[in-house]
Amino acid sequence: MEILAFIGSAMLFATFALTVLFILIRISSRLAMLFLLAVPLIAVIIMPGTSVAFLSYEQFLFAGGIVPVNNFHILLTIWSTLTGIILYTEFLTWYLSKGKKRKAEEHASGTSAEAGDSIDLTFRLKELLLKYGPSGK
Repeated sequence: MEILAFIGSAMLFATFALTVLFILIRISSRLAMLFLLAVPLIAVIIMPGTSVAFLSYEQFLFAGGIVPVNNFHILLTIWSTLTGIILYTEFLTWYLSKGKKRKAEEHASGTSAEAGDSIDLTFRLKELLLKYGPSGK
């Protein structure tokens, strides 16, 4: 009976995680975050007894039976992992779009910020060498 509970829990959590990832990839990261938070909360509100019984079910024990691992711990692990993935994709999307905007602005103005920085650095270095000389005094 315990193996069936473990398989059922694993299938439910895998379906939940894959659904969140599908929403993240196909639709929107904000909707994926909303789904990630709303589904367990709605399940607890609609079916409190069943949800609490499911989340408090003990799957296995660590450290010789001292540390129990419940379905709630597995849900928290899935939440933190998927939240990290969603936030990483948001940050990466923002960073890449910022780079595209900067390149488009540089292309429109006809100058490159990197070229300007290197020319400014060259002039500064030349001024320092002329001012202090090769001996550094």
